[in-house]
Amino acid sequence: MISINGVEIITESKKTPLYDAHINLGAKMVDFAGFFMPVQYESIIKEHNAVRTNAGIFDISHMGEFLLEGEDIFPFLQFVMINDLNLLEPSKGQYSCMCYENGTVVDDLVYYEETPQRFRMIVNASNVEKDFKWLNNHIGDWNVKITDLSYQRARIAFQGPKADELLQTIVDTDLSEINRFYFRHCKLNDLPIFIARTGYTGEKGFELSMDNEYASTVWNSLMELGAKPAGLGARDSLRLEASYSLYGHEINDKITPIEAGLFWLVKPKEGIDYIGKEVLLEQKSKGTNRTLVGLSLIDRGIIRQDYKIYKDGNEIGFVTSGGFSPTLQKTIGLGLIKKEFKEIDTEIQIEIRDKLLKGLVSSTPFFRNV
Repeated sequence: MISINGVEIITESKKTPLYDAHINLGAKMVDFAGFFMPVQYESIIKEHNAVRTNAGIFDISHMGEFLLEGEDIFPFLQFVMINDLNLLEPSKGQYSCMCYENGTVVDDLVYYEETPQRFRMIVNASNVEKDFKWLNNHIGDWNVKITDLSYQRARIAFQGPKADELLQTIVDTDLSEINRFYFRHCKLNDLPIFIARTGYTGEKGFELSMDNEYASTVWNSLMELGAKPAGLGARDSLRLEASYSLYGHEINDKITPIEAGLFWLVKPKEGIDYIGKEVLLEQKSKGTNRTLVGLSLIDRGIIRQDYKIYKDGNEIGFVTSGGFSPTLQKTIGLGLIKKEFKEIDTEIQIEIRDKLLKGLVSSTPFFRNV
């Protein structure tokens, strides 16, 4: 939906190359980041549990994919990213944030070094246009060219404890040689794909990128291995258990990586200036007035984003994400609260439908198998 002269205009959602596959599987489709996406097929809980016990496949083609080429990519990315690219090498990826000067977050993303002059970048679906513009606006005199491949390529996540065993039967590379955050260009049933050992579920697994024309064939090949298709609902419950940040929830243009518990991303990079460096290093050194914590609900109920958090009748923060955990069989969440209440097992209250329900500050991640 867009606004023209103050009038809301409904625009048609985009379809991923796997749209027809979702429809044929009976998926419940919703608009997400401007795309028709499957929120669930048979059951969110069944899809969640399949990923925890076997393997599941997700259409993540709504996410953005950029190709960066040029002699100055390394210093350029050192300037716009808060992580240190000196920790990279060809065939390795890195998670990072792009930040504003005040330290809040433009986006969190992953980039992969194919060569020192060629990087591949995966960005959040809701931020594709913003990120592309932000990056291009900061190129300056650097020799860098950025190509948006988002609508030319499809992306599929293949996640679960049996992902390696199953996928190995149809690819021509030894998956045991791909360590976490490393990648390969290889063949899947003779089709060229980019495969990275990354994911958003807290499980072992991979994320695959391929030309649109191969998407359906790759999807069907993974289905034939016995993997269960999973939608956005399971993707969110899985990432919540793993306590991974979601842009617009745990991080955004009002929350810094330090506040969100991503302090390990903020590197000093001695002698190198980067956007937001001064604020972030000061926060990392001196701390912040608020911090992200895990939440467990004692009373019966479900907590959701923006619910207020209280301590002894005083408001101390708000929920950034929440929901039912199929693995733990209880309601869990993440919340941004005043730092003096961050200790594990601190009793708190969460306002749900005008009632204050009992909860606890909990350690995170709630679950992770990687």
